[in-house]
Amino acid sequence: MIKRILGIMLLSAIICGQLKAHSGKPKYHVIIDTDGALDDMRSISMFLSGNDIRILAITCSQGTLLPDSVYVKINSLLLTFHHEGIPVGIAEKINKELPVWASFAQNIKWGDSVSLMDLNFKNNAADMLNKTVENYRDKITLVALGSLKTYADWIRTNPQIVSKIERIVWYNNLSIENGFNYRVSPESYEFIKQAGIALDIVENNSDKFLIDEAYLTNIKNTNSVYAKQIGFVHNQSQIIERINQKHLQLWDDIIPLYLTVPIIFESKTTGNIRYISINKSIPESFIYETIAKLLESATSTNNRVFNNFPVDSSLYKPKYVKILNSTIKKFGLTEWKAISMTNEIHGHTGIYSIIGAKIGIRAMEYFNVGVNNLSVTTFAGSKPPLSCFNDGIQISTGATIGQGLITVSDSISIIPSAIFEFNNQKVKISLKPEIAAKMQEEIKYGIENYDLLTEQYWLYIEELAIRYWTSFDRHEIFNFTLVSNNK
Repeated sequence: MIKRILGIMLLSAIICGQLKAHSGKPKYHVIIDTDGALDDMRSISMFLSGNDIRILAITCSQGTLLPDSVYVKINSLLLTFHHEGIPVGIAEKINKELPVWASFAQNIKWGDSVSLMDLNFKNNAADMLNKTVENYRDKITLVALGSLKTYADWIRTNPQIVSKIERIVWYNNLSIENGFNYRVSPESYEFIKQAGIALDIVENNSDKFLIDEAYLTNIKNTNSVYAKQIGFVHNQSQIIERINQKHLQLWDDIIPLYLTVPIIFESKTTGNIRYISINKSIPESFIYETIAKLLESATSTNNRVFNNFPVDSSLYKPKYVKILNSTIKKFGLTEWKAISMTNEIHGHTGIYSIIGAKIGIRAMEYFNVGVNNLSVTTFAGSKPPLSCFNDGIQISTGATIGQGLITVSDSISIIPSAIFEFNNQKVKISLKPEIAAKMQEEIKYGIENYDLLTEQYWLYIEELAIRYWTSFDRHEIFNFTLVSNNK
């Protein structure tokens, strides 16, 4: 017993290090195919939270639900997490009966309500997959939470794609033909098997890893928007009923766990196929705690010099101590770090530089990427105070002049705005005009009453900047416009 306890303690330390360590670039470049089951919601939330995982796209296929229904749920979830920039495609409907649990899955709300008028139901999965991998330099891991049909169809029509695929990770019963995901499209499994692509088949082959009160307690005690959303979703009455019946288990949830902490899994290899399952000797409480750590890894600020970014109030000047805890609670540590560093490097607590930092954090959130991954074109020129906006963007996103990731356009807009680009996708993010006008009015007041560049003027600007820092919610102050690649 003592050896087992010591072993688990050592394992916990190793896993904690794996989840917190981060090089700045992801280990896994992932495309996910989902069929809309409830466990997919948990699994995708875990994928989105993972520091070492980048989701390039999500495809919606038939299995538990019809592809259009899955598409609505995925967009709802991404909207809730503010990751609207992740491409979502719809696979073709197939001539199969939906399973008996389809009505249960259909009635589960995954996230914020989305307007069907705003969704593009012609967003074909194959076209989106081709565009996603077209110029992507890293090998891609395909994750299948449903059948293998979407990937098999794509590879069949584009065999050259195989060279870009590192492996496919698929949730299914290890007794292949007994798995629901296999039965949806047996021919797709046979095609993938014959294609020689590395295939990891993952299964929870134990009945002890339940979605129960112990699991939910760990989730509810986790400081993460992803954990909070899982808790919210599982508070719906029809889910609570199934939890009480001990019907829900960890299923697709274990795939992100497998990618990030493979040490807790067992495997057997036959040819190009690996059969993966959780080591049954590991207590369920340990698995739940590990899931919580994975969900919380999203809150990491990915420091290069600091072990942890300083939040000790004794390190801050009095006027910033007043806003420290409340602002971090409201907008998160990542934004706090970006704005604090911007103020230090920029030389003063400035209005436009803070807006630049907020827009940079929002852009990374939109695409769900970390620093040094975006190319940026700004329209703030090179003359202060508007050009101070550029400093906030560089410091928050890592898209610096030195890295060649930022361009200052010759076209200047009095409304702070920039085009952000990631993997063939562009979006223009702009401060809402009414907010920009209010800022300009308040700056004008300072110039007229304190004279430009006087000490009183800078104190006034600092007060304004702190007010904007603590009151402007980055999820509410910007407008978004998609930009085509020919512009």
